[in-house]
Amino acid sequence: MSVNEEDSTAAEEFERSANWLRGQLRGIVAVVTRGAEPEAEEWSKERLTTRGAMGRQFTMRVTLPDAPADAGSAASGVMSAAGWSVETAHDTWGPRLHGRQGGFEAGLFCRPSGGLSVWGRAPIVWFRSSWMRPPRAATALTLMAGHGLCRMCDGWGTCVECEGLGFVDGRQCGECGLGMDCPYCAGSGQERLDR
Repeated sequence: MSVNEEDSTAAEEFERSANWLRGQLRGIVAVVTRGAEPEAEEWSKERLTTRGAMGRQFTMRVTLPDAPADAGSAASGVMSAAGWSVETAHDTWGPRLHGRQGGFEAGLFCRPSGGLSVWGRAPIVWFRSSWMRPPRAATALTLMAGHGLCRMCDGWGTCVECEGLGFVDGRQCGECGLGMDCPYCAGSGQERLDR
C-alpha cells in the first residue's frame, strides 16, 4: 500500500467498532428504559492531522423523552456489568455517567423532565497514516513536444506550498486554497516553452 492510499482493513475496522458501539448503547437503553423505543442519531467525523493522516470517528446519540426515575443508577450497573469503567457525577440537572472501555467512550444524562440522553464515541480509525507528495506529473522523459517542466513546481504538478495536501500547519493552504494543484501549470507539471 502506498502511503497516500487508504488502508483496506480500516473500513472493516470502522464498521466493526460502529456496530459494537451501536449494540452497547442500544443494550444499555433497552435495559434501563424497559424496552421503550428511543430515537437514534449517528454520524462520522473526519479527522485530519497537519501531517496528512486521515481518520474517521463514529459517534451515536440515543434519546428518549420519557425515562424511569432510576435510569441513571440502572445504567451504571448495566455499564459496569458490560465491562465499562464508569464514573458517576451529580449536578443540578441530575445524574451524569461517563464510561470508558478499550478506547470507546459513552455517557448518559438524565434530564430533569424525565428524558434520557445516551451518547457514545468510537476510537478514531486511521484510514491513511500519513501523506507523501504524489509522484511527479511530468519528467524530462514524459514532456509533450514544445513543453518544459513547470518552473513553479519543477514538474511535480502539485502546489509547492502544501505539496498537494491542501493544508499547511493545519490551515487551508494560502497558495492553492485546497486546489492542491500547482496554480501555474494546473497540475500538468508542464509549461509551453514559448511563454
